Amino acid sequence: MREGLCATGADALVYLVPGQGTADGVAVLVGSAGDPAALPLPGLGALGREPLERYLDAGARRSAVSERGMDAYAEAHRHWEAALEGLCDWAGPAVLAPVLDALGARAEGGRGAHDAPVRLVLVPCGNLGAVPWHAARLPGSRAGAPRPYAYACEAAVISYAASGGEFLRAARRGRMPAGERAVLVADPSGDLTWAQDEVTALRTAYYTGALLYGWHEDAPESALGTPEDVLSHLPGGPAVPAASLLHLVVHGLAGLRPTDSALHLAGPEDPADTPDLADTPDPGRLTVTRILDVPATERAAAGPLIVLSACETDLSSRDHDEALTPTTALLARGATDVVGSRWKVSDSASAALMVVFHHQLTVAGLAPPDALRAAQLWMLDHDRRPVPGLAGLLLAETQGDAGGLARVVSWAGFIHQGSPAPHASAEGRQP
Repeated sequence: MREGLCATGADALVYLVPGQGTADGVAVLVGSAGDPAALPLPGLGALGREPLERYLDAGARRSAVSERGMDAYAEAHRHWEAALEGLCDWAGPAVLAPVLDALGARAEGGRGAHDAPVRLVLVPCGNLGAVPWHAARLPGSRAGAPRPYAYACEAAVISYAASGGEFLRAARRGRMPAGERAVLVADPSGDLTWAQDEVTALRTAYYTGALLYGWHEDAPESALGTPEDVLSHLPGGPAVPAASLLHLVVHGLAGLRPTDSALHLAGPEDPADTPDLADTPDPGRLTVTRILDVPATERAAAGPLIVLSACETDLSSRDHDEALTPTTALLARGATDVVGSRWKVSDSASAALMVVFHHQLTVAGLAPPDALRAAQLWMLDHDRRPVPGLAGLLLAETQGDAGGLARVVSWAGFIHQGSPAPHASAEGRQP
């Protein structure tokens, strides 16, 4: 584990373990140097986790209310968002602040404001996997910040992993240059309002040679954006080499069983072309099972970046330990980095964050975890300036909702899993 951290430039891997019964929880800190340490955390005990239980209950109530009853759904959503705010207020003092202090990594402690941020890989166990730890509110604010707290992402570059083994597998892979073989998929259903604008902005500003699929005026008629289209560009698929970047602006849904969690894509134009899916209720759903249903082969030394600009792609509705989601399934297929989402983010806020993310990736030359952090810090900055990729109606929408972009619900849903290395591209490593 220590060798993997050193090879990727990460400072520590931290297991967050909930307490059972009357026992405290614990953070197990595995640093790039020194011995592992156990940090008792009362806030992760059963009583200390009450804000998390309230958040999960609010999410369950919101999911149970049909969006067709808009008034009831709006009320349930308000309760859920209030519970999310409370969750972030709890996650800092109860967990992330003690962890960062133990690592000597608080901005007012071992690292100054101009030093490089600490780089963490978090492995949350049990329902701790539902928490956006990068949005934990730490006591004390950065100089000039208009709030009495700092977010964890301001002090650290945070990646997530389902296990130490998953971290090590991703750490061994290099990165492909994202623009080498880019594939962009606009929501095939056509009902994500800003999907086409997001894909257009990315293709115009950053990936002019990208292949297009889905509901987009420039996509070929045959490029429907089916599960088979997406699978063909993944490692182990028929396209050789695989895509270097796969960006999907589609609906995602967490299933009751983790293997049922899915991306919602287009059904085949002619069902006769996919006889193996004849008994599948919805052949347009790309489930975790279908992502993983490939023969075991030796993975390439370098893997793609996959971005799921969709809701609930890093969560199942019942099992919250991140062990089996579309995000982790794509890592198992050979991706080096995957960006997924913990909840449904508004179309326009998601599109704006994604354009800034790709700007940081391609123009600033940041690695995926750093590019996501930079995009989230941009969302938090009330003096933010638009990047060149933000234009037209999307720019107008962004400027019209400038205050809303800084709300936790607008930016904190997106997380990074995979290699925490700060290098934009690298050869495969063997930690």
